[in-house]
Amino acid sequence: MIYKEAVKALKAGTLPDDFNQWELEDKNGQPIALWAAEYGHLPNGFNQWELADEDGWTVAHMAAEHGHMPDNFNQWELADNKGWTVAHMAARNKCLPENFTQWELTNENGRTVAHEAAEHGCLPDNFSQWELADNEGTTVAHMVAKYGHLPDNFNQWELADEKGLTVAHTAAVLGHLPDDFDQWELADKNRETVIQAVHRHLELDEGLKFPGARATIELYQAQQIKKTMHLKKGSEDKEELQAPLL
Repeated sequence: MIYKEAVKALKAGTLPDDFNQWELEDKNGQPIALWAAEYGHLPNGFNQWELADEDGWTVAHMAAEHGHMPDNFNQWELADNKGWTVAHMAARNKCLPENFTQWELTNENGRTVAHEAAEHGCLPDNFSQWELADNEGTTVAHMVAKYGHLPDNFNQWELADEKGLTVAHTAAVLGHLPDDFDQWELADKNRETVIQAVHRHLELDEGLKFPGARATIELYQAQQIKKTMHLKKGSEDKEELQAPLL
């Protein structure tokens, strides 16, 4: 069977059950197996996951991109010419297995699988490798803060990238801080505190570029009002205790 006939049969769902010429390529070097992976027509027991096009995009990458990974797949480190692994694609499409552990796999820019999962909101609840960083020092925690996916118990606000920008600064200007955040005086390497950074971003185009900054200011102000009221009540209670009995 020639390549064009195989593709036609594949799209029509009439590819023979005993078909095994998965390495057949078109003029651009794309194996027929990539089409099968895209359409979810790879047979049970398929094991030629490393077949790839000229860009290094493997059958496994295609299957991961379209959510057609088999349950027993374990070649997550297969990478294309730019270092994007199958695991990166699976994270992007939220189809990593629950027991996945190879979060440190990176592409050529140092972006880990964990970064990809962080951006797409599919890190597991027990994830703890927040300090994993790409080539620019951006940690997984920065990515989660950017997209508003920080867990309730997160406490590594001081993690900083190469520019000294902390996770707290990132979350603050985007309005992704938790209600109980209290490290407003945490400073970056330019000595700009979290609250100062929020005020600065709010002033940019009247906050149009960073609408989350306004929400953070409101959170800060609410905390300050609550703190003032608490101090006032404590002072009143103290005065009442010290007042002479008549």
